[in-house]
Amino acid sequence: MDSLEKRFGDRCRRLRHRAGLSQLDMVRDHGFTLSHYQKIERGTLDPRLSTLVRIAKAFDVTVSKLLERL
Repeated sequence: MDSLEKRFGDRCRRLRHRAGLSQLDMVRDHGFTLSHYQKIERGTLDPRLSTLVRIAKAFDVTVSKLLERL
């Protein structure tokens, strides 16, 4: 079974693709650095609560929806 961070990163990648966004869009439009966001999607970073809120806003979902069934 994958780690929680890996499952969360996979979810972020799927949501980003579904929204038609690139990683560079996340950097430009939502205030991430490229390396920070890439680490989140790879599952090598355990994001802070404030980062979860920014990601949820970027995908227009609630934080609870973002974390649902991880």
